[in-house]
Amino acid sequence: KENYKKFYEQFSKNLKLGIHEDSTNRKKLADFLRYYTSQSGDEVSSLKNYVSRMKENQKDIYYITGESKESIQNSAFVERVKKRGLEVVYMIDPIDEYSVQQLKEYEGKNLVCVTKEGLQLPEDEDDKKKLEEAKSQFEGLCKVMKEILDKKVEKVVVSNRLVTSPYCIVTSQYGWSANMERIMKAQALRDTSTMGYMAAKKLLEINPDHSIIINLKEKANADKNDKAVKDLCLLLFETSLLASGFTLEDPTSHANRIHCMIKLGLGIDEDECAAGDVGGVIQEISPLEDEEED
Repeated sequence: KENYKKFYEQFSKNLKLGIHEDSTNRKKLADFLRYYTSQSGDEVSSLKNYVSRMKENQKDIYYITGESKESIQNSAFVERVKKRGLEVVYMIDPIDEYSVQQLKEYEGKNLVCVTKEGLQLPEDEDDKKKLEEAKSQFEGLCKVMKEILDKKVEKVVVSNRLVTSPYCIVTSQYGWSANMERIMKAQALRDTSTMGYMAAKKLLEINPDHSIIINLKEKANADKNDKAVKDLCLLLFETSLLASGFTLEDPTSHANRIHCMIKLGLGIDEDECAAGDVGGVIQEISPLEDEEED
């Protein structure tokens, strides 16, 4: 075991490159792969061992890609999966993004990325009924948020993957993940035309059980044209981008929104904030004071 660990540290990238390029030996090479998982602790696990630990009603191998184990083990994307007792494979090597595109299944089990749309988890009739009810109740809010965010997102939907987080940004099945987008942006000789059509089409998923979303729904139902609703939706979208591993197109505007909220929290009056370095942004954020008083 120790000898293989040393071997793997030296040649893991070669094995993964083989997965990507050698279709003939892909299945054989997959047996040699090792990953951290949500149940492996500080040790790495093979896919064969993962399959042996799968739940009776589990059909797929769930995985998430990211920059480090620490950055993804508490991600919003794995909340529901882990709560169901399902194991998640952590793929933290940049080359994993390339190899997993070719390694679509292992021992008849599909590899499913938990950051992509259409995540299907083992669920009973009660779970399905609860999700359908939530979709019906929050349909109006989803429409309002889509109108506000416009082309920033493909659509806004009720999530089946969130437990404690209020929202997350998922990507389309065949587009890049947030991690892949980060990797491609870091390449000095990248093809900018590829970035245009492969860059992730973003879907905003909301948690119908979270107090932020519940209160936002009430505020939108009362007056969907309320300035506070627009400001909150934009702020939620920007923070969900960051939490989901994306970068902001306009970080300065986001920082200005946060600065104004901090000033409001510190009791700095509106005139002083408006006269400061954040300019007129306070006029957009000021309705948040009313929400705190409600």
